[in-house]
Amino acid sequence: MNRTIKTVVFWVVIGASAMLLWQLVRSAPEDRRSTEISYSRFMSDVEAGKVANVTIRGTQIQGVYRDGKGTFRLIGPSNPGVYLDALRSRGVEIQFRDTAADSTPLQLLGTWAPLIMLGALWVFMVRQNQRKNSIPPGGGISDPPIRPR
Repeated sequence: MNRTIKTVVFWVVIGASAMLLWQLVRSAPEDRRSTEISYSRFMSDVEAGKVANVTIRGTQIQGVYRDGKGTFRLIGPSNPGVYLDALRSRGVEIQFRDTAADSTPLQLLGTWAPLIMLGALWVFMVRQNQRKNSIPPGGGISDPPIRPR
């Protein structure tokens, strides 16, 4: 393969790895900023009228406080009927999200792709180093082999 093409492929792999790594680092910032609370605290905050809205995704509950204190998250019971009446009676805005909307293959690709790209880059660099070391000095042109006497 042409040396220029190899160099271009090398830099494309580096660029793609950097972009995937950036996406991985940047993804799901709301999970890092929200506080994990217990179900008991969630229910007492709802009954006290402190919760403005919640988003329910399967058993995961994320919400925002009315007073602007921030966001929270928790794992609730599998039956949302247990807490839905309390939420409705306190005027909490409720949103449901489909858990299937979170594309598992894309999540796996986002998680594993940078590692696979780094592994491919490592293999590429090792092969280049081996090839460089296997070429004798002078670009492959050498004296005739010396035969033992």
